Formats: sequence, structure tokens, C-alpha cells
Amino acid sequence: MSLINDALQRASQSEKNRPRVSSPPGAIPPAPPPRRSLLRALTGAAVIVLLAAAGWLIHLSFAARLRPAFAPSVAAAKPAVPAPPPGAAAPPAPVPATVSAPAVPSAPPAASNPPVAPLTPAPAAAVLPPFPDLKLQGILYSRKNPKIIINGETRGENEPIGDVFIVRILPAKVTVQWNGQTKDLRLGSP
Repeated sequence: MSLINDALQRASQSEKNRPRVSSPPGAIPPAPPPRRSLLRALTGAAVIVLLAAAGWLIHLSFAARLRPAFAPSVAAAKPAVPAPPPGAAAPPAPVPATVSAPAVPSAPPAASNPPVAPLTPAPAAAVLPPFPDLKLQGILYSRKNPKIIINGETRGENEPIGDVFIVRILPAKVTVQWNGQTKDLRLGSP
């Protein structure tokens, strides 16, 4: 047995004298630092720009939906052009010049252009008819979706009731538009 004990002591002595490895066996070496790619940075920047552009377009789409859906009537603001007097003749049409003959200026005869009658004020029939009769019966006000009851019908902003458009609904009044004219309606008012 002493031979076995001697062999065990020599093995333990050689184990103590052997140099140790700094990392345990089976350890994974550290990964090298990642390489930065210009393509990856440009792709990231392009994605950010596209997302910002999409957000802006969505914003414009919602803003367009919130704007009034109609344009005020410009035709009502223009003054009426009176018709020419019944005795006045139309001016003669210009004669096209030919290429072969030189153009000779000529004055029209004095008798062919009768004097123009002075403009007279428009007759009373050209005045716009009165605003349609509307009876405001109720205001159902909310910031997002205000409604009114007018002539027994429920309507919202930018909706027509006959030829009249509802421009704006506020808690105390309603603004309507017809033929370029605007009018404020209040509860209990005629």
C-alpha cells in the first residue's frame, strides 16, 4: 500500500505545481466589436424621414376633413351687369387682315356707332330675396360633434338644410349662410 500512497502524493504534488489557465475550460471568448456600416445608418435615417412624411400627410388629411366643405358664394358679391339698351347695336366684328395686302388703318363711320345710353340703377327686382324662414328649435352642443334642431330636422356643421348651409354651431347661437349672406340664429328669436 505504500506504493499506492506514494503515487497519490506525487500526483497531488504535480497537480499543485502545474500552472493554471486564466479562463475555465469551455468559456466563450468575447465577441469582437461590431463594425459600423454606413448603409445601416443611411437606412435608419431614410426610415425616420419616411415616417415623418407619412405623419405629416396624415395630419394634412385630418386637417382637410375639419375645414368647412364649401366655399362662400362669390357670385352673390359681384354687382349685376346691366343689359345693353334695346336700341343699341352690337359693335361690328373686326375684319381679319390678309397676308398679301398691307394693313390700312381705317376709322369706322361716325353713324355706325350710336351714343351709349347712361347706366341706370338696377330695378328693385334685382335685389336678393329675403333670407329663408328658419326656426331654431334646439342646440345640442359638444366640441367634437355639435348638432342643432332646425325646422324639425337635426343637422350638424357644414350640412345643408334646403339651400342654407350651417356654417358654425356655438352654445348660444348658430351661423348659417345662404346666397353669400350670413345670419346668426338664436333660440327663441324669429
